[in-house]
Amino acid sequence: MAMPVFAYGKLRPLRQAKGLTQGEIAAELGISRPTYVLMEQGQREPTLSQLYTLSRLLGVEISELGSNLPTSTQHPFDYHKLKELVFTCASAGAENGAITKTKLSLLVYLADFSWYRLTGRAITGALYRHTTRGPVADDFFRALDELYEGQAIAIEPTGVTMIIRPIERAQPALLSQEEQLHAQKICAKWRKESTEAVMRFTSMQTPFKSSMPGEPIAYETIVTTPENELY
Repeated sequence: MAMPVFAYGKLRPLRQAKGLTQGEIAAELGISRPTYVLMEQGQREPTLSQLYTLSRLLGVEISELGSNLPTSTQHPFDYHKLKELVFTCASAGAENGAITKTKLSLLVYLADFSWYRLTGRAITGALYRHTTRGPVADDFFRALDELYEGQAIAIEPTGVTMIIRPIERAQPALLSQEEQLHAQKICAKWRKESTEAVMRFTSMQTPFKSSMPGEPIAYETIVTTPENELY
């Protein structure tokens, strides 16, 4: 599979068309203006979350900011179920009312992929991708933004870490009771474990090891994983 290529040359004209300055884009990305300038020059690759933010700010799809970036899977994708799964894991996985963004994204992955292994179908059908922090759903950051805007969660930057604090109690309408219990069981197991521990665990699973950085991760890669190693 060809490696994803970031189309940095599109940033300047798209930004100028929107009437945005480099400083304004940098502020939205949470980086310095010089760092953003490096992105426009092709000397720095954006993270997946930064790509999502750029696509939102510039009014284009993520796929327009690079090549070899698939935007769908072979499974029906239900964004609203993904959003509910993110909120469910934030509520069930938070220790003392808080959970890191990275840990939350990995708990969502574990719930979705292990459910596929056990039932033959994904909970959300979301496209997950190999990132430096582990397998992450492309729409995970969109879900976080909407939950934040809806005042369901609070997001607190702490150094290089983002802390998620559920404000409301998750009351899923689309997740089945079995799916909810499955996600809650996984979150309970990992609640007191560190983000680094979850990262190490997911990085040793076949889905992550069988993909390259930036590549999508197929649900089918989890089928050979023994049940006692799913989460």
